[in-house]
Amino acid sequence: MLVWRKLSSQKWLDSWEERLAFLGSERLVVTQIAQTKRIRLEISNVSKDESKLLLQQFAGEIRDLNHSTADWVSRVVQKQPISIRNRLKIVNGKPNPSKHSDPKVIYIPANLAFGTGEHATTAGCLRLLVDIAPISGSWTLLDAGTGTGILGIAAVRLGAKQVIGFDFDPTAIRIAKENVRLNKIRNLKLFRADVLKYQPEKLLDIVAANLYSDIFYKAAPNLWGALRPGGSMIISGVMRDQIETVVQAVNKLSGKIRILRIHGKWATLLVDKALQNQDLSGERKSCGALSSIFQRFPDEE
Repeated sequence: MLVWRKLSSQKWLDSWEERLAFLGSERLVVTQIAQTKRIRLEISNVSKDESKLLLQQFAGEIRDLNHSTADWVSRVVQKQPISIRNRLKIVNGKPNPSKHSDPKVIYIPANLAFGTGEHATTAGCLRLLVDIAPISGSWTLLDAGTGTGILGIAAVRLGAKQVIGFDFDPTAIRIAKENVRLNKIRNLKLFRADVLKYQPEKLLDIVAANLYSDIFYKAAPNLWGALRPGGSMIISGVMRDQIETVVQAVNKLSGKIRILRIHGKWATLLVDKALQNQDLSGERKSCGALSSIFQRFPDEE
C-alpha cells in the first residue's frame, strides 16, 4: 500500500484540508508533532496516478508500506479499533477466519470510499444511530451517500430488518458491496443514485444523510419524502459555520431538531418528523434558539 506524507505548519491545516478534499476528507490523517507547531499529513492507499499527482502538486514523499519497517508505518496500517458506545466496534482490516465472529464487530478496510469510522462526521452518525436504534422490534433505514456502507452495516448489526443505501460514486458502491460481503450482511440493498434526483420507493424509519451541507440543502425535500411520519433523520457532514444553512432546510420541512452535537469543527443533527396532523407550531428550533440543544463533546466512545 502506498502512502503520501508531508510536514506542514499547523496554521495551514484548514488550507491543506481544502486542497486535498478532492481525494476524500476521510482519507487524510493529521498528526500533531509533539512539542512543536508542526503537523504531519498522511493519505493512505493512494494509487500510482494519485501518487504522481500529489508529488507534482504538493511535493512530500511516497512510501510503500509493504517494503518499510519504519515505526510510523505501523501507526498508519495498524489502527486501533474504534468503539461506538460499547455496542459496536469498527476494525480497520479483515476478519480472521480462524476466530469466532463477534456480532458487535464491523470490518471496514481502509479504501477509496468515505466512511472508516474515524472522521468526526461518520463517528457522529454512528453514535446517534446507536443512541436511537430501537432495542427491539423491526425498523428500517435509508443511508444516503453510503460511502463504504458503514452506516448501513451498523444498522443491520443493531437490528434493522431492512436497509437501503445509495451513492453517486460507482467506486463507493463497489467498495460498499465488498464490505457487505466481508461482514456477511443481509437485508442491505445498495445501488448508484443521485441524491438530488432520488425518488423513494417506500417510507423508512430512519434516514441517514452524511452529505456536504450545500448538497443536503438541495436534497433535503427528496430525503424528507423517504422518512415516515414519526421517523428521525441523522444529518452530518456539516461544519459549524454551515449549521444555519442546514437548519433553514429543516425548518422549511417543518422538522424538529432534537439534538445538535458539536465535535470540533463538525456538527451532527438529529431531526424528527412529526406524526401526521401533529401541530409543530412553536416547536421548531430556529437558528437563534439552537443554543438550548447544543451538545459539545470531546472525542468519545
